[in-house]
Amino acid sequence: MNILVLTPDYPDERRSVFPFVKQLVDEMARLGHSIQVIAPYSITHNKRFCKPKSEYPVESGKVIVYRPWYASFSNIKVGNNSLTEISKRHAYKKGLNALEEKPDVVYGHFWNSAYMGFDYAQSKNIPLFVATGESEIEFRKDNQEKKDFCSYLSGVICVSTKNQEESIQLGLCSKDKCKVIPNAIDNKIFRLLDKHKCRKQLGISKDSFIVAFVGWFSERKGSRRVARALSLVNEVKPVYSFFIGEGTEDPVCPNILYKGKVKHDDIPIYLNAADVFVLPTQHEGCCNAIIEAMACGLPIISSDLPFNYDVLNHHNSILINPNNVENIKTAIMSLVMDEKLKNELSKGALETSSHLSITDRAITIISFFNRSTAI
Repeated sequence: MNILVLTPDYPDERRSVFPFVKQLVDEMARLGHSIQVIAPYSITHNKRFCKPKSEYPVESGKVIVYRPWYASFSNIKVGNNSLTEISKRHAYKKGLNALEEKPDVVYGHFWNSAYMGFDYAQSKNIPLFVATGESEIEFRKDNQEKKDFCSYLSGVICVSTKNQEESIQLGLCSKDKCKVIPNAIDNKIFRLLDKHKCRKQLGISKDSFIVAFVGWFSERKGSRRVARALSLVNEVKPVYSFFIGEGTEDPVCPNILYKGKVKHDDIPIYLNAADVFVLPTQHEGCCNAIIEAMACGLPIISSDLPFNYDVLNHHNSILINPNNVENIKTAIMSLVMDEKLKNELSKGALETSSHLSITDRAITIISFFNRSTAI
């Protein structure tokens, strides 16, 4: 099958943006499918130009990536239309015109990207799919073309039941077109490693209790709420932390061992050196960071909200009110003080993640393409 993937961005040699899209693309290629990717590239946000077309091998196949350039214009509008979106739409059209092969399927991450491929797919009678993984869906059927787009869709892949319900409630699709397929991990990268070796590599004491946070330092992700909870914990018992990410909500608390960006492939070393993963996020589609942490054997402390319910339960996590710092502190303390509970949740996390491999996800998505289109 020749699959065209439309995505807002894609990793290159300098940027690790949207790594989860690349993982899925690479796995589809390993399964023997031909993959073309269109990922518009902002020439105003990036200091260097990127090649408009490149390709890279994936075992027996290859992936071709088109990066048509566009310009960002902040919030400037022409009438009711964003000038940035007009420029981006033109970039997608340039990418579509440059395709070397006609695809069998067009697959968009997320609603807006799939919409950019609608005219092309319809004109060439190609099945069109959307992957909905947004923390909050902002796409709206506010004109006739968008209504026609929603009617044309062959299928909608939802990363969580929450995303499926939200898509249906917004009138973007019907349930019979949807399939819930949670995000997944590359278990060749995110896997259980020897904790003592990881700590030795990082120069960390083998006896420290370490909390890991991975994500944007933002109000939504809760970096400062975790830091405030850790400050309270440290009034009772010394606990250490990794804050992996960047952003505007800089976390400050005692005993931070590392704070900042880490190459995606190096994150498993930090996760395996930690004792628990904490992410009191307010909104998600299905959080990749949580699944990656589970694959490294970490118990999870996260939000008692619907977007987590497809992957988190009392066997692998402690679910809390993400906005309540006292709740976060109490959950951390319960694992600091109860080794048996920590080990039980760790076992449950590994069991859950074993069913969430990127290979299985790619196979399930391809099967959904075939079933929905009878290719």
